[in-house]
Amino acid sequence: MSHHRRIAGTLAATAIGVCAFTAAGPLAQAQPYPNIPQPTQDSAEKTIADGYIAKQIDCTPDMPPVLQSINWYPPGFVYGLGGTGMITDENPALGGEFRASWTGSEWAVDYMYC
Repeated sequence: MSHHRRIAGTLAATAIGVCAFTAAGPLAQAQPYPNIPQPTQDSAEKTIADGYIAKQIDCTPDMPPVLQSINWYPPGFVYGLGGTGMITDENPALGGEFRASWTGSEWAVDYMYC
């Protein structure tokens, strides 16, 4: 019987030690969802670029796009609202004007070509 008591005691001590070790650790902080779009210029330009590539491939399947730059027309990008501008592609025949507006939860982008 003493053998069983020793095993039971060891298991109990191990369980208590694990609980104490786990309880002593810091609590994980909830992180905001990283993929929720924000009304920033960076998120707008990422959405514009991603949409441009998809739209341009659809418009000109024989001429793959290579986005060179996104330029905002004055007054420029307006935080939380968006703006209008021009997409420049390495191929001068591609690219074109766009309008980006924040819907309250995501960017809506109109590509005014094709």
